[in-house]
Amino acid sequence: MKAKGSLAAPLFFVSLAFACAGSRLGNVMPWALSALALAAAAWAGASQARASSPLSVAVFGFSLLVAFNTLAISPAYTPAGLYHPLLLALAFAAFRRFDDLTERRTVCAALALGALLSAWGLVQIGFMGVARANSPFETPATYAAAINLLLVPVLALLLAGRRGALLLATGGLLAAALFAADSRGGLLGLAAGLGAAVILALRAKALHRRSMVLVLGVLAAGWILAAGMRTLPQGAPGTSGSEVPPTAEARVASSMSRLELYDLSRRAWLERPLAGTGYLTFRYVLEQGRSRVPSYGDSSETWFAHNDYLQTLQELGPLGLAALLALAWLPGLLAYRAMPGPPPERRPAVLASASALTAMACHALVDFPFYIPVCLMLYGALLGILDRRLGEGREPTVRTTSAPPWYRAARAALAVLAAVTLVRPLAAEAAAEWGLRRSAAGQSQSAAFWLEAARRLDAADWRYHWYAGQFWDGQAADSGRREAARFAADAFATGFEANPLEVRNLLGKISVHGRHGKLLDAPADRAMLAGWIAQAEALAPRSSAVRRERELLGAAK
Repeated sequence: MKAKGSLAAPLFFVSLAFACAGSRLGNVMPWALSALALAAAAWAGASQARASSPLSVAVFGFSLLVAFNTLAISPAYTPAGLYHPLLLALAFAAFRRFDDLTERRTVCAALALGALLSAWGLVQIGFMGVARANSPFETPATYAAAINLLLVPVLALLLAGRRGALLLATGGLLAAALFAADSRGGLLGLAAGLGAAVILALRAKALHRRSMVLVLGVLAAGWILAAGMRTLPQGAPGTSGSEVPPTAEARVASSMSRLELYDLSRRAWLERPLAGTGYLTFRYVLEQGRSRVPSYGDSSETWFAHNDYLQTLQELGPLGLAALLALAWLPGLLAYRAMPGPPPERRPAVLASASALTAMACHALVDFPFYIPVCLMLYGALLGILDRRLGEGREPTVRTTSAPPWYRAARAALAVLAAVTLVRPLAAEAAAEWGLRRSAAGQSQSAAFWLEAARRLDAADWRYHWYAGQFWDGQAADSGRREAARFAADAFATGFEANPLEVRNLLGKISVHGRHGKLLDAPADRAMLAGWIAQAEALAPRSSAVRRERELLGAAK
């Protein structure tokens, strides 16, 4: 059993690494690998069942709501709506069942990965000429959110009286990474997390002046290290020099642009106030309403409103907002009420986890950590740690060994259904990727098979219809075959039906009927093309591709 439990930490490290990759790439494969490694870590380290609790209701309620919205309500299905809540729920379920030893090992594994991410960020600002560190992530804000979920617990443990050279060194390195990211949202989260730690420590009567001085010293050392790295000769060989740090005017402009995004999200919610627009549909809202966000111009993109609460209200409706509020703020309230209830040896863990959860809850007011896989995973792990401390002594409501047959059968059926639902997008992505590679290699027959297979494996995902449509469109242009033109028109039309908010399939359909009309049995006439273009203009009024189709139609008079 001990050998089995020792596997949990390396498996969790691997899972976090895949989650970091998935936070940048946005592909199903790293999400699936992260979930698989996380499930294996949960199996290796699980010790005993736990009773249901308010936090478990909040976690699984939010996760099921996101998945249900993705599958049944949203007009723009995305596999992210399945895997994002899965990582949150799996991490929570795993950590609430770990014993103390397994928990310490997995926490050390997470801090080890955090140290690597921190070192990477410092190298970026010190030697690569990057103005704001982002490590492997797409934005400094994402990097800062992930770092805070590791830094705040370390600082809270120091505040609670824990000592150790390794803990101090890790805290200083993580603090340097946070300052290297230069994220206002990250600094807001840090301040909120430290504030929560101080409040909880005061309530537990465990706050000492010496601990406060130590925490401030760690932060000061981190700031000095980050500032020192910025003074090093920058610019890797072959580069043109270092990036220019954002000016005060640029920061003000960034803040104003967020106000524009907030207003856009609010207006979108008012159009669908109950069910919402669908999970991760803000990008489409931005595309339709670019005139209201002049700071983003005609081409800048974002998937996020930079306020998770407002975006969740827009995408999931009031019920979704209530679920997120419970997920974000219930942990701090429960920890505050529990203090100083837990035994003294348990209080540091409560203090550390609740403070970090509060940090991300506040960061979500100005950024998007609740949409980032690695942040959701770390958040779920911290929730599990907190829930185990708050719920110690409770007995599980249903024991697996004594559960009635109908319960075991229902659970098995749900597990099979969930597995099929999760494997389907993974198989479709793998088939599409292989098909695109075969197409690039000039193997048309093999490419056609795999691209069509991807369409059928996950027909709700618009991307695979678009890939197939592009392939068949190219075949029609090269060979003039009627079948290729027909397949292209069908793929684009089906893709637009799958996601009527995505303009690319509609533009593909317009292009096929406009350029290959002679190859189609029922080509669109001029009036129908004009109607489709008007529909595209409503979806993306500032799109250069839409304007080009309008110009082509006008030139064909």
